[in-house]
Amino acid sequence: MSDRITRIRAAMAEEGLDALFVSVPVDDGFGRHADNRKYVSGFTGSAGRALVTHDRALFAADFRYTEQAELECPPRGFEVFAALGDYKDWLPNLLREAALGGKKLGISAADISLAEFTRMQKRVAAMPPSERPELLPAPPIIEALRRRKDAEELALIQRAVDIADDAFEALLANLDPGQSEVEVAEAFQRGVLAGGGDCISFETIVAAGPWSALPHASPRHECIGADRPLVIDMGAQYHGYCSDLTRTVVVGAPDAAFREVYEIVFEAQQNAIERVEAGMNAADAHRLALDVIARHGYGERFGHGLGHGVGLQVHEAPYLGLSSEDVLEEGMVFTIEPGIYLPGWGGVRIEDIVVLENGRARVLSHASKLTPAGV
Repeated sequence: MSDRITRIRAAMAEEGLDALFVSVPVDDGFGRHADNRKYVSGFTGSAGRALVTHDRALFAADFRYTEQAELECPPRGFEVFAALGDYKDWLPNLLREAALGGKKLGISAADISLAEFTRMQKRVAAMPPSERPELLPAPPIIEALRRRKDAEELALIQRAVDIADDAFEALLANLDPGQSEVEVAEAFQRGVLAGGGDCISFETIVAAGPWSALPHASPRHECIGADRPLVIDMGAQYHGYCSDLTRTVVVGAPDAAFREVYEIVFEAQQNAIERVEAGMNAADAHRLALDVIARHGYGERFGHGLGHGVGLQVHEAPYLGLSSEDVLEEGMVFTIEPGIYLPGWGGVRIEDIVVLENGRARVLSHASKLTPAGV
């Protein structure tokens, strides 16, 4: 039996649910909305529903996907249910197969549209009273489980990290001030694909000079130039899992202003990496970096959170920021990415991914960065 199913069932029991239904809001041809379903079942197609009860796990797939589901879902402990014919026919048959009459069926609220939920209610209402389950919005059971990565997930994230690290190193070795920001972004993407990545995990940020003062700047057809900050925020995706990496470099010779700002950001990141720990409030983790930056007089120029979780999504729980109510736990994977942004001059951000192991942070990314001695 899949350990994930075991943990889902334990969470269902805590919530008083007899079953959990995980769908997707749309026919997800690009795989952008099905992270919970994939996490539960292993299925990577565009359409299908997962149903977990206390003694069975069923994956409903239509004719297009039954064969794919037979390959992907049994390793996660699922039986494949052929969802043939119209929705009004196969949905009641699925619920009968799972013996859910009179029981509480939780619906994963983040993974269903209002239209489908309404349609489910209509179909269930048409069933004989003895066969009807009670449909209830479920709490975020899957999202809570995804906060802590298991060994399989951690291995996939590490591979995504390694691919991005290698692509960045190749990019760094060939940076030229005459390249445009767009060309730098394209070079990174080629490196990810050449290294075995599925794709980049988000649109690469490349921002040179004053443009780098925008934390989420889009790359332009402007030359990166020499002797000024160049922020590159990038990531790879491998088997659905993401990485996220930011490096700030200078093509040419860094000036005194760059050295000052970079050293402060570097110190802030190191302080956070060394002192963050399991059981810490995410807001307090943010302060580990903010206090360093503020002590140097740049507190107001660090306006975003210290980091975020990374997994099937490049931004997921936990969130590390002053307004966060998350508590950091063993097994969580997240970024540590302080920055300073000065309008008219530019910005510096340094980002690595860490995992909490034995209560402390272990850094997964190893791409080269400047050190105070090297700027």
